[in-house]
Amino acid sequence: MPPNSNVSEKRKNQILDAAMKTFSEMGFHKARMSDIADTSGLSKGSLYWYFDSKDSIILNLLEKFFEPELNDLKALLTDSRSAEDRLGIYVDRVSDDMVSMLKWMPLIHDFIALAFRKEPVRKAISNYYQRHLEILLSLIQQGLDSGEFQADSAMEASIAIGSILEGTVLLWVYDPSQIDIKHHIKSNINLLLKGLKTKPALVTQIA
Repeated sequence: MPPNSNVSEKRKNQILDAAMKTFSEMGFHKARMSDIADTSGLSKGSLYWYFDSKDSIILNLLEKFFEPELNDLKALLTDSRSAEDRLGIYVDRVSDDMVSMLKWMPLIHDFIALAFRKEPVRKAISNYYQRHLEILLSLIQQGLDSGEFQADSAMEASIAIGSILEGTVLLWVYDPSQIDIKHHIKSNINLLLKGLKTKPALVTQIA
């Protein structure tokens, strides 16, 4: 008989927490399902009841990482505050999440590396990226429509913001002594916002 939904959800979270710990310590390739079972305190049979493979666990871990954050950020699209304020809240929340997840950074970069080799993982990461991008695009477009922002392309501005967020964390990985993630994200986003609020100058294109 299958477990009731409350027990099932509790067991899944127990397994995912154990998988995060196991993958962080051993890496994706060395970690076996039996290692995850040992860390979780469950039998291997119980583990396979909930997840039929490591790939299934990995996809569920991606959902555990990103889904709550995306749902929270999506609510900003219907918030009554200005587009600039909401964009600032978006950046603050994402940078807070990034800082809180720094201990898992090796695991997150393993996810990214795995995306080059496993199509389901690549598709899952691409899906979360696209959903983040859609939220940013909508926020920027709302600012353009209201006259708060002035830019040639909402897409270009969104990609620039995404690059600042992701790139700052990568620079921190290279040299934590020089990078304060929240400070440098905020200062660079503020520079970008100044540009968004300034009418673009006419530039003569050189053929």
